[in-house]
Amino acid sequence: MSNEVTVVLQDRKTGQRRNYTINVNNNENILELTKSVEKITKIPSEELEVVFCGKKLSKSTIMKDLSLTPATQIMLLRPNSVVKTATSSSKFQTTDSSILGSFYVWCKSCDDVRRGKLRVYCQNCESTSVLVKAEPQNWMDVLKSKRIPVTCENCCRPGLYAEFKFKCLTCNDLAAALTHVRGNWQMAECCICDGKEKIIFDLGCNHISCQSCFKDYLLSTLQEFHFKNRPPYGFTVSCVYPECNRVVQDVHHFHVMGQSSYSEYQRKATERLIAIDDEGVTCPNPSCGQSFFWEPYDDDGRSQCPDCFYTFCRKCTERDCVCQSEDDLTRTTIEATTRRCPKCNVATERNGGCAHIHCTSCGMDWCFKCVTEWKEECQWDHWFN
Repeated sequence: MSNEVTVVLQDRKTGQRRNYTINVNNNENILELTKSVEKITKIPSEELEVVFCGKKLSKSTIMKDLSLTPATQIMLLRPNSVVKTATSSSKFQTTDSSILGSFYVWCKSCDDVRRGKLRVYCQNCESTSVLVKAEPQNWMDVLKSKRIPVTCENCCRPGLYAEFKFKCLTCNDLAAALTHVRGNWQMAECCICDGKEKIIFDLGCNHISCQSCFKDYLLSTLQEFHFKNRPPYGFTVSCVYPECNRVVQDVHHFHVMGQSSYSEYQRKATERLIAIDDEGVTCPNPSCGQSFFWEPYDDDGRSQCPDCFYTFCRKCTERDCVCQSEDDLTRTTIEATTRRCPKCNVATERNGGCAHIHCTSCGMDWCFKCVTEWKEECQWDHWFN
């Protein structure tokens, strides 16, 4: 199968830059690509260095391993002087078993987990004509800004860094990297259903689960919203294996629940966070209910919902303020009938039953009578007080 690819030739001997469209066979290697360019430009193929995704490629790299699309560009460099070295000695070269396509992403267009590919751009001009000066060593090197320095053949500015982006291998759209998803190369069993799926979720503890079991686990957690607030990751879940403390570090993994469930998760997580934050606001408009943060500064005590644009008083939640200053009966009633969770400070009302309270915000078990962590003494001294 053959495809058309765009080749950008940067000739450092002449200072010229030219673009070519070349038909390539997916089963051919990079050496055959350079020979095709040689026929057009008369530049000897041994003088051409091929750069793709910031790496100098081995001449033996197979084209299909690059996951090319019609929009992909391959850069060819012709240095001022050619230094012949053994192809296996370059620290920038890839092997025939390219790492491209070995990532997994959540693709919004496909609405599913898909194999992904990594692409690298100049952070300044977004050109793909870049050469990385160091290999990424971990996920943070490709997910965080200004980690990997590059040389850009387009803008040629000093002090440039790489910008890495992930794309879906199926539709070529930008997608979110799933750091906890990998291929099941050992065909290990899911720790829940004992199945052997090709794609598995692994939080780094080797308690692997298949996508179906992981989805069911998330949906059951969402039902009672047992997601726990774990800074800096936000409201997340621990490993599916009991008593394992590893947690999901990126909420993009929760997309596997489905769009409606993911939206519900986002809404509830925001509400829970706002409930324990002094600057959190929930829109009182009955048809909205959006939760958001508000930085008050020296304002008049009013907020505007960013979703429905409803303006209201943050104290009494009315459009036309009816606050009674220090004699606010509502506030007095709330303070008289509620206790605050000793861990997260959420106001809690007891409407019956024993004094044992389980906080749905932070998960703490505490005593409504003595407002401390629930102890054995609480159970015997004032269980029904």
